[in-house]
Amino acid sequence: MKTEDFLKEYAAALLTYSANEIAGFYQVPLTVYADDGILQVTEMSEVVNFWLAGVEPYRKQGVVNTVPEMIQEEQLSKTIRTCKVKWNNFNTSGKKAGVETNFYILSETEDGLKITGLIITTAKE
Repeated sequence: MKTEDFLKEYAAALLTYSANEIAGFYQVPLTVYADDGILQVTEMSEVVNFWLAGVEPYRKQGVVNTVPEMIQEEQLSKTIRTCKVKWNNFNTSGKKAGVETNFYILSETEDGLKITGLIITTAKE
């Protein structure tokens, strides 16, 4: 699967606001890197629980559309690739509600591409 196609499907899942739907794009173990530390996620229930709360800021912003813009992609091995993605979030008025940029480690699995690593950045537009 092309990374762009994966990101479009992931964006559609994000817009469902369903933690279970979003979690389906991840694989554990998963490592999340952020300014406040590194988190090793070993259970899918942890991913679901993260997204139960994680969707709320987007809901409060009224996000009804998100457009992933792949800034960089690199194939590291036969099954592993990284990508840097800028997410443009839009509200019901069509106005930009927010922008965020993250790095993803994607792994090709029997079930297609899955997020196995995430670097959350504070980079803004």
